[in-house]
Amino acid sequence: MSAKYVTKSFQKKIQPYLTTFNDAQKEQFYSDADSVVQELVSMGKDSKEVLWVMQSIGLYLYGNSGKNFYVDYQRIPLSHNIVLWTIQPPGGGCVHIFQTPEGKLLIDTGYGVNHHDWVITLGNLGLGDFSDVKHVLCTHGDCDHVGMTGFMPVAPLVHPITKQLLDNGSRIYASSNNLQLLQRVYTTTINTFSQMTLPTEYHLCKTETVKMRGIFPVIDEVNFAGLHFEVWQSLGGHLAGQIFFYEPTEGLLFTSDAILNFATLTRPRLIFGSIPDYLITSVNINSEIARQERSELTKLAQELNAELKSNGKHIRLCCGHGAVSVFDDKGNMTVVDSVIHYSRRKHTEKIHNILSNISWFIKRRTI
Repeated sequence: MSAKYVTKSFQKKIQPYLTTFNDAQKEQFYSDADSVVQELVSMGKDSKEVLWVMQSIGLYLYGNSGKNFYVDYQRIPLSHNIVLWTIQPPGGGCVHIFQTPEGKLLIDTGYGVNHHDWVITLGNLGLGDFSDVKHVLCTHGDCDHVGMTGFMPVAPLVHPITKQLLDNGSRIYASSNNLQLLQRVYTTTINTFSQMTLPTEYHLCKTETVKMRGIFPVIDEVNFAGLHFEVWQSLGGHLAGQIFFYEPTEGLLFTSDAILNFATLTRPRLIFGSIPDYLITSVNINSEIARQERSELTKLAQELNAELKSNGKHIRLCCGHGAVSVFDDKGNMTVVDSVIHYSRRKHTEKIHNILSNISWFIKRRTI
């Protein structure tokens, strides 16, 4: 292969993350990656920096796996002997676990590369393992939200468009974004580096509108262990096929990546989360629609919160990244459920974040 940017030296650096590729697939990936670098250089980016950012996906994921794996979690007791655990891994989306007398229900699953880490972590937190999972609900098709679905004992519930997107192999599916090459190669990179493992079967949610919640159609429902989840159709600003889940009795709104409490994200998580913006110009397939969606979803959440307050409750925003949050008296997002740090190395959160920052910038300066 004749490459201008993806040299043999760079290929050697990223080979550990291409374990599922045969030689022909590797050569195709190197060629596509070289074209991506050329395109980003034409947009004014530095070629060495582009290559560093691509490599850093693997460095971060593998560097925070195994003995370096850690999470920040919230344990939220609900009614009927049910506990909601919202668990933030080092990178990628939150995994929301409902622990019930009838087994577990998961909303989103995290990266496949961390499956073994999750099994150890669940055991250490007193949650057992994934063998008693009865339902898996996925908000959208990014690999940090569906990457472990293939390890689960049940087929995940996804929107039909999410199934098509995953079959298509690119997050640009159904997008108005014209950056076909960037989106396709980024999807291949993050899916492969993170060892996304998909199931052979899916449960597809219904798509016909039953009623409306604000501007969002309610298209399906999921009932389990006394919990009743409404399935809302998003506008598709972040990703085609994205859905939200609302449990009205407990006041739980799972906003996926439409609403995030950025103030609760650590610096390493923020840095890693900025990679899509760098490589594909925006994490959203339609930024204008994403802004409208976030505004309308926030407005609706505040309206629902006002209704819940009349019954002595409040709404919890269970975000795709960051801590579960509530609205304060001024309408700002704040955290009331304690966030606890867990680390395989037994670091305190402060020390772990310092080490993550140091290792990140040392590698950045020496590549």
